[in-house]
Amino acid sequence: MKATYRRGIGILITLVVLMVYTFFAASVGSLLADKPWYAQIGFFAVAGIGWVFPLYPVYVWMRRLDPDEAALEKPPVAAATRKR
Repeated sequence: MKATYRRGIGILITLVVLMVYTFFAASVGSLLADKPWYAQIGFFAVAGIGWVFPLYPVYVWMRRLDPDEAALEKPPVAAATRKR
């Protein structure tokens, strides 16, 4: 599969997962409405960062090179001359 297709599919997966995750995080967050402020801040801090972990494999999959692109990629060339 070409990298452009993987990126498009990855963006769609990200949007769907974020919508579902936001719904559940807001639902659980509404249960904390009568709790102290520090409990609410703690929950929303964890929930605000928690969406990254389920999507990390999708981002790794999106960034993978195609076999033909990997063959064309050259390693970086060191400087030919040294400054004195």
